Amino acid sequence: MAFFDDLSRKLTSVSQTAVQKTKDVADIAKINAEISDLQRTANNLYYQIGKLYVEKHAASCESDFFGMIGSVLDAENKISERRQRIQDIKGVIRCEKCGAEIPSGAAFCSSCGASIPQNTVAVDDTDMEKCTNCGAMVRKGMRFCTVCGKPMNQQMPSQSKEQGESQVETAERTCPNCGAKIESNVAFCTECGAKL
Repeated sequence: MAFFDDLSRKLTSVSQTAVQKTKDVADIAKINAEISDLQRTANNLYYQIGKLYVEKHAASCESDFFGMIGSVLDAENKISERRQRIQDIKGVIRCEKCGAEIPSGAAFCSSCGASIPQNTVAVDDTDMEKCTNCGAMVRKGMRFCTVCGKPMNQQMPSQSKEQGESQVETAERTCPNCGAKIESNVAFCTECGAKL
């Protein structure tokens, strides 16, 4: 009977040790999770402190920070340029009020309804002419309207068929319809669109 009592005491002791080790492992995991949360909080505060410092002292920082702040500002400029390129590729702009992406040229934001200021580019009118079809202003010398695609000059010079054929055989190839110089390997005139 003493054997069984001794065995029972040993099993109880081993089981209590195992329970204690399990509890210790769980406590360590809990404390490690708390440490990780505190480290994230501290890192976030460091980030906010650094960002605030750059915003307030970028122009008048100590020499120790000059290189790092310059790198931060350079990175932010590059990020801004790349975001603009993405918007250009997508054909969108950002609403100044809510930040939503909206199609370029939209008059109002489709998310918040804010009015979108239209960018107007100053154009020298002396270098422009009005399209007779759609009324758009097109740079002088263009054969076709860049908005509607219609010919800018309705009266295109035409040549006789014999003249056109003789010019095709010369070293400098010209369009038989409008007389424009063209490359020898094209099937259509780049000026008037006539089939060659």
